[in-house]
Amino acid sequence: MTATTFTTTATAEIHVDGPAGRLAVLDHGGTGPDVLLLHGATRTALDWEPLRPHLPGLRLAAPDLRGHGRSDGDGDHGWPALLADLDAVIAALGLHTPWLVGHSLGGMLAVRYAATRPGAVRGIVDLDGFGPGVPSLYPGLTTAEVTERRAEQLALFAALPAEPLTAEECAARARARAALLGTDPGAEEATALRARTADGGARPAPAELPALMAPLDGWDMFAEARALTCPALFVRGAVPPAVDHLPPRLAELTTALVAGIDRELATLPHTADVAAGHLLHLERPVETARLIREFIG
Repeated sequence: MTATTFTTTATAEIHVDGPAGRLAVLDHGGTGPDVLLLHGATRTALDWEPLRPHLPGLRLAAPDLRGHGRSDGDGDHGWPALLADLDAVIAALGLHTPWLVGHSLGGMLAVRYAATRPGAVRGIVDLDGFGPGVPSLYPGLTTAEVTERRAEQLALFAALPAEPLTAEECAARARARAALLGTDPGAEEATALRARTADGGARPAPAELPALMAPLDGWDMFAEARALTCPALFVRGAVPPAVDHLPPRLAELTTALVAGIDRELATLPHTADVAAGHLLHLERPVETARLIREFIG
């Protein structure tokens, strides 16, 4: 592997050889415990920058997941591939039974890793990574209704425009998005620029999103979470997603999912709420970091 200076002298970008090629990892150093930070779908390792100043005393590392940011990908987003990538990163950085802290897809990946590799991690923190899951997670909807509407939802994602953007256009959209979400505009711009190809396209491309989400369909995350043998904290963004802009069938799907997640979280021993939306770690970095520190401590 090779290392280059990233943004500060305390951070190096490490290139780890993974099953699908190079995995880019921001190695922030620090003393233990070891903590591996896993971002969500369509995001990058830079998502953790707003939290880092509030996580002192931890040895932090954050990879770009395969096909995201500066990490290579081969189109395979299945569990075996993602888990093998984490194996490679943990081994290359010499992390010793690390904690896994993940947001959204990264949170679910943390659950899956801990479930399939008992004893390999000290514990996990899942930040709002709870769906789409099994049809029973959608109270009031039948299995057929959930299956049909999930397909409609993925088709909408895949049909999103994939036109290339200049760096200036990408930065402007990111800052506008940050203003809408209440997140740091500089951090949003940085992660958006890292998630672009050389010709201005998005990584991953919208057409890849169905493949990215495929492993989650039919996977009962909450059943696996209840069976974990390591400490696990599940943190929810307590502000529900807006549904007014969605087609009625998808608005009903989203509302049912929120209700199902609330029901299942009540069955887990360690949960917390943050007064924010899905990007809770970016909207409320100080509060989110405090929950992580206290649980790991």
